[in-house]
Amino acid sequence: METGSYVLLDAGDERKIEKIGPYQVTRQAAQAYWPKSKPEQDWRQVDAVHHRSSSGGGRWEFRNKLPESWNVHCGPMKFMIKLTGFGHIGLFPEQLENWTWIEKQSREPEMKVLNLFGYTGGSTLAAACGGANVTHVDASKGVVQWARDNAALNGLQEKPIRWIVEDVARYIEREQKRGSFYQGVILDPPSFGRGPRGQVWKVETDLAPLLREIKKIIKPLKFILLSCHTPGYSPRCLQNLLHLVFGLDSSQVQGGEMLIPVENADLALPSGTYARWSAAEQH
Repeated sequence: METGSYVLLDAGDERKIEKIGPYQVTRQAAQAYWPKSKPEQDWRQVDAVHHRSSSGGGRWEFRNKLPESWNVHCGPMKFMIKLTGFGHIGLFPEQLENWTWIEKQSREPEMKVLNLFGYTGGSTLAAACGGANVTHVDASKGVVQWARDNAALNGLQEKPIRWIVEDVARYIEREQKRGSFYQGVILDPPSFGRGPRGQVWKVETDLAPLLREIKKIIKPLKFILLSCHTPGYSPRCLQNLLHLVFGLDSSQVQGGEMLIPVENADLALPSGTYARWSAAEQH
């Protein structure tokens, strides 16, 4: 059942209020260093509050009864929402502009797109909407199923999408041995993670080597999108990585902040960074 859209109502004091369909929640917003705009009463009248644990993860404080899951629109796509212990909801609205870009890049015939660290599948859905043959890779079986559910929610279950539960580095290694090639690649690596067999991922030491391995299975490169939610990874940092690893002209690699606009306010919440390049956009 459809229950509305996603709206960012306010952000400040390192918190945010989000209207997710008919429900309002507050979560952490690490880069919202400015004061809150709405009165404290608005912040208290939410349905759930996420509290982060000092040891990682956290818990939800429910002030009203909420369903285990519900569906919302974000742009042209629909997403299943769940409130996880880590504070994730299964939706990253800051990627909306990137999803529009991915859909446009994926319209070329015979396009094969690889989405790594695919999570709940927003980028996969965008590429599938554009007509690409998509491979979605994530180490978590649960979130791959969540992404599949999102595909079905959008009527994309019959599209050519391969759903792979695997450590990303291990999957790239296997694809090299199989002689597989892709023309588009999307990745939003976490700061830290573990693969299904206990493999440890650290973005500061593992991202550049992973990009070098990815390059071996891209032929020809039609587009690449690298986004990141790790503090310190500025747009210029990501642009430098794509320039040096893929040999792209740095002046042709776009970079920027991912932003979520605050409703009825001249504010936007910084929510990560990106760098991207498309052969179709070069003149």
